Amino acid sequence: MSPFASLVFAAFLLPQSADESSLRVENDRLRSRLSQLEKRLDDRDDAMADVGRRLTAMAAEVTEVRERLVAPAAVFMAAPPPSSDIVGVAQTVVFAPRVEVDSGRRRDIVFLRVKRVEPGRLQPVAEVELGNDGTVALPLDQNGALYVVEWSTSEGHTYDLMLRDGASGQAVATVPVRPLVSQGRFVFVGYRFE
Repeated sequence: MSPFASLVFAAFLLPQSADESSLRVENDRLRSRLSQLEKRLDDRDDAMADVGRRLTAMAAEVTEVRERLVAPAAVFMAAPPPSSDIVGVAQTVVFAPRVEVDSGRRRDIVFLRVKRVEPGRLQPVAEVELGNDGTVALPLDQNGALYVVEWSTSEGHTYDLMLRDGASGQAVATVPVRPLVSQGRFVFVGYRFE
């Protein structure tokens, strides 16, 4: 064997120094830590992508809800139909709506069912009674929505039901209650006024 080759061979056979051994241990530890950090980054990227998908879906749902809420009221206010003997239509927006009767006249209890108009359906909101005091505030669940109030009473008395704007006190729609006309509707776009 040549002296150079024996010298190289001897260098490999010599025990490694403490510095080289500690460097290898540190290098292995750093590689393990780097691997853990890369895994965490991959997990975070997956989580962020999932959040992005959820936000996109939520934005689409919010847009759909806005369209459902605004569309019926906007279409109605653009061209409200005329009132009839059984349907009182408010031609303007009604703030804090209430239903009243002429308190000087005798009448039966009037049952009122408040419903919100949504595309494809009527969403029940509340049921109230117009008792002896002659007035009842209509509960609304959303500002700017289109509402239908179905009213009914027993036959026998003649009086007018009025839908009033709570802010101005003005009657915005009126329907007559007659012996053969004991049920009907009010239609309006309503806002709470608190």
